[in-house]
Amino acid sequence: MRGLFFSLLLFLIPGVSVFCGIFPDFEVKDRVLVKYRGREDVVIIPEALGINRIGERAFAGNMLKSVKIPVGVDVIEDRAFAGCSFLVEVFLPNTVSVIGYRAFFNCVVLETINMPYSLRSIEGGAFFNCRSIRAIDMPSTLRSIGPRAFSGCTGLASLRLSRRTRVGKQAFMGVPPDRISYKN
Repeated sequence: MRGLFFSLLLFLIPGVSVFCGIFPDFEVKDRVLVKYRGREDVVIIPEALGINRIGERAFAGNMLKSVKIPVGVDVIEDRAFAGCSFLVEVFLPNTVSVIGYRAFFNCVVLETINMPYSLRSIEGGAFFNCRSIRAIDMPSTLRSIGPRAFSGCTGLASLRLSRRTRVGKQAFMGVPPDRISYKN
């Protein structure tokens, strides 16, 4: 009941920045998670926060190893997880439609990230230098991949995407062409 009351408060007081109370590690403003202040290496973002975006640099440079993003989040903003050099796995819900510019830039040990069916756009440099990602299967709903989105992903052994997906310049720079395949 207490969690429900707190969630309702987030919606009743627009523009209020909240980083105390039930979830002291999360700062939320206008349904955007603007900062994670915790020190946990495995983070499950509570659905009760009522967020729809992971804000710019919200987790940047953090020491986390794993993160699960709640249903309802539709945008991972620019540089949200940039420089998280210990981040190994990311679980995205089937509500994420946009992964922003350099969102996971330089997450050098990132191995696992699911690409949800709701995904429409991966912005430029989103996974730049994520050299530990091994395989990615892009959903057929993906419309565009920005410039250098996967540049430097030298560990990528398999990437599958639709022929209908628009691909920006040097999106896969450093990834051997024989590791990229197309599906209908």
